Amino acid sequence: MQISKTLVAAQENPVRDRNVVSVMLSDDESSDVLSRVILPAWTKGAARQDRPVVVIVGGQPGAGKTQVADLVEAVLDRRGGAVRISSDLYKAAHQHYAQLLAVDVRTAGVKIRPDTRRWQAAVEEYVRIHGFDAVVESALADAAEFRTSAAAYRQAGSRIEVVALARPQALSQLGILDRFVSEAISGAGGRYVSWENHDSCAKEMLTTLAVIEAEQLADRITVVRRDGTVLYDNELVDGSWRRRPAAEKAVTYEWRRPWSAQETEVFRRDLARTDQRLHRDLADEDRRLAVQRDAERVAALAEPVRRIAQPRRTAPGVDYHRLSAEEHRWVFDELIAPSYLNSIVGRDDPRVVYVLGQPGAGKLLAARMVRRAMRPGTTHLVGDDFKASHPDYYQLLRDDPRNAGAAIRADYRAWFTQAEEYVRRRRGDVLIEAAPGSVEEFLHSALPFATGGYPVELVVLAVREADSRLATALRYARAQQLGLSGRFTTRAGHDICFHALTGIVELAQSHPAIRAVTVIRRDGTALLRHEAGGGAPLPWALEAERQRRYTEQEAVAFLRLHQGLRRALPQHRRELDEIAALARPLMPARAQPARIGRPHPPLWPLPVPRRTSAYDSVRTFSRAA
Repeated sequence: MQISKTLVAAQENPVRDRNVVSVMLSDDESSDVLSRVILPAWTKGAARQDRPVVVIVGGQPGAGKTQVADLVEAVLDRRGGAVRISSDLYKAAHQHYAQLLAVDVRTAGVKIRPDTRRWQAAVEEYVRIHGFDAVVESALADAAEFRTSAAAYRQAGSRIEVVALARPQALSQLGILDRFVSEAISGAGGRYVSWENHDSCAKEMLTTLAVIEAEQLADRITVVRRDGTVLYDNELVDGSWRRRPAAEKAVTYEWRRPWSAQETEVFRRDLARTDQRLHRDLADEDRRLAVQRDAERVAALAEPVRRIAQPRRTAPGVDYHRLSAEEHRWVFDELIAPSYLNSIVGRDDPRVVYVLGQPGAGKLLAARMVRRAMRPGTTHLVGDDFKASHPDYYQLLRDDPRNAGAAIRADYRAWFTQAEEYVRRRRGDVLIEAAPGSVEEFLHSALPFATGGYPVELVVLAVREADSRLATALRYARAQQLGLSGRFTTRAGHDICFHALTGIVELAQSHPAIRAVTVIRRDGTALLRHEAGGGAPLPWALEAERQRRYTEQEAVAFLRLHQGLRRALPQHRRELDEIAALARPLMPARAQPARIGRPHPPLWPLPVPRRTSAYDSVRTFSRAA
C-alpha cells in the first residue's frame, strides 16, 4: 500500500535520545507488515459511516488511555464498528522488537518508533479514505502533529472529539511500572517508557490542549479521570465554544488536587503491591535493576499531593486523614482565616478568657454568656469550627461518629494553635472554648498569651460526670433526628478531659500566668472566683459540685432524659445504663432503685424426716457391716 509522503512526514517524530540508534525496516518490509498484518487485524469489522467520528483519547504514558479507549470503542461499535489506532499496538509486529526488548527494555520502543509511527499514519489515512469511525490513543505531546492530523480528518468529513485524561503523574508513573511488570511476568516482553518521555508528554499535553481550543481543532473536548468522571467538557456550537476554553487548566487542577484519605490508601497499597511483584516475580535481574528506581520516583511524585500517614492503635494501624502540608496551609488561609478571624479589633490591653469543661459540660452556652460580657470585636475560637474545615470530617461523622474527632485531631489542633497566634499578632481579645486533654495541652495554649502580655482568665464548668456524658448522647440523638451527622464522644475521650480539668484547676490556683479563675455550674451560676494572690479552694469547689446530690427536680429530669435516649438510641442502651449507674448514688431516695427486702417470715422452716422404729439407717448399716 502507498503511504502519503506528506502525511508520513507530519506523523513521524524524531528520536529524543540521540544516543539511541533507530532500527528501521526497508520500505518494502514496512509496507509488507502493514498490508499483511496490521491493516487486516485492526480494521476488521469496521463499517463505513456517512459522518465518521474520530475520538482521540489523550494522556501521558501510563495515564490509562487504553482503559478509557475501550469504553469509547464500545460506544462507537454500536454504529457498526470502529478502528483502534495506536503506535503501541503495532510494536509486536516489528520483526526486531522482541530481540531489542531482550537487550534493553529502556530503548526498544524508541529504536522502532519511526516504523510504528509510519504504520499509525498509514492506518489513519486508510480510515479517512474509507470513512470509518476510529479511536486513537495519543500522548497529545505535539501540537503541530495534532494540527496536521485534525486538518486531514476535517477534510475527510470526520467529526473530531478529544478525551483528555487528567491523571496525576505519580499515578501514571506507577501505571508504567505496573504494566511493565505484568507484561514481563506474562512473557510479553514489557513496554517501558523513560522518565524523560513520560514527563515531556505530560508537559506538552497542556500546550496541545490549549492549541486545540484556541484554534478550534476539535468539535468537542472532554477532560476525565481514569474512572470516567467528567471534570470539564466543551463543544463547538455555531463556530464558538459553548464555554470559556479551560481544558489545560482542568487537567492542571486535577494534577495538583490534594488526594483524599481513600485515594492515598489505595495508592500506598498499589505501590507496595507493585514493588513486591517487581522483586518477587520478576526473575530477570537485569530488567529488575533497570526499573526498580521507578518505585522511588513514584513515591516522590506523590509527595506534594498525597495525605500523610499517621499511626492508629487499632487495626489496620494507620490512616491517611492527615492533610498534606500544602492542603493544610490552604485550608487555614482560604477557609479558616476569612471565616473566623476576619473581625479582630486590635487593643492596647488585649485579654484572653478560656471556657473549659469536659465534652457535654455546656461550654457553648457558657461561652455565649461570657462573650456578651467581653468587648466588641472579641474573637471566639472553638474546636468544632476547625473540625468542620477538614475535608474528611463529615464523612468520618457518618462512618465513625465516635472517633471522627480523633482521626483529624492533628490537623485541627494545628489550625487552632495557628489561629491563636494569628490573634495574638494582631493584639485582639479572644475567647477560647476548649476541652483540653491534659495540663500540658492547656499550658501550650495559655503560656504564649501570658508571655505576650495577655491577662489569662479561666471560666471552669463544674458538671457531674453522668450529666456531661448524657449530654453528649443527647447531642448525638438530636443530630440523628434532624438527619445530620452528629458526633458522639467516647467514654475514654470524655474521661480524659474530665480528669484533666481537675489538674488544670489545681495548677491555676497558684500559677503566676493565670490572672483569675471562676468556677460555675452548667446553668451559669457562679460557685467561686479566685484571683491571683487569693486563697480560694478551687479544686474543692469543682469536686463539691461534681459530687453534689441531685434535687428531686434534677433527678426526675435526668431519668426522663435517660429513658428517652434509651428509646432513641437502642444500640447504645448498655452505655446509657452505665451513665445512669454513675448518677444513682447521688439521687434522692425516691429515685433510687427499689431494694430487695428481707424475707418474711424471718425464718423458713425446713422439713425434717421423722424417725420410726421400723427403720433405723445407722443400725441397718451396722448390721450390714
